[in-house]
Amino acid sequence: MTSLPSAAFVVHALDVPEEEGSYPVPFDGEKLSFGRNLGKAAGSERLGMWQERLPPGRRTSFTHAHSHEEELVYVLEGECHVRLLEPGAAEARELPLRAGHTVSFPSGTGIAHCFVNHGARDCVLLCVGERRRDVDGCFYPEDRAYDEHRRRTEPHRHWSR
Repeated sequence: MTSLPSAAFVVHALDVPEEEGSYPVPFDGEKLSFGRNLGKAAGSERLGMWQERLPPGRRTSFTHAHSHEEELVYVLEGECHVRLLEPGAAEARELPLRAGHTVSFPSGTGIAHCFVNHGARDCVLLCVGERRRDVDGCFYPEDRAYDEHRRRTEPHRHWSR
């Protein structure tokens, strides 16, 4: 058996620790998805890439939209729903997804989103996004208390719409 070559910029998903997503106190009551920060582990500088495991009954994040960071999500395994709140819409809608679906969120569209699992099995997502913390802001239209918290505590990271 030959050993595989190694390099600092080559990682395997199972070698990257899985972390449970959370928000700061007092917004930490909801259980979120579990993620592996593959982009950071491989040394990526401008692109982030996470493998997200979304258990039944959870969502990936609060419903949010980015001003300057584009996101792309691919369903690797299982089924889930993408929750969307589009500008001008009175309420959010959810679209069913299964393995093989790709969803794109161009920056600045104001389309707030997250992924939710209403099923009985885990769903696994591959999430890719730009890292533009110097200019990007977010807003959270369905989580108003958290949106206000971000506006007060991190005004440079808040997108006022």
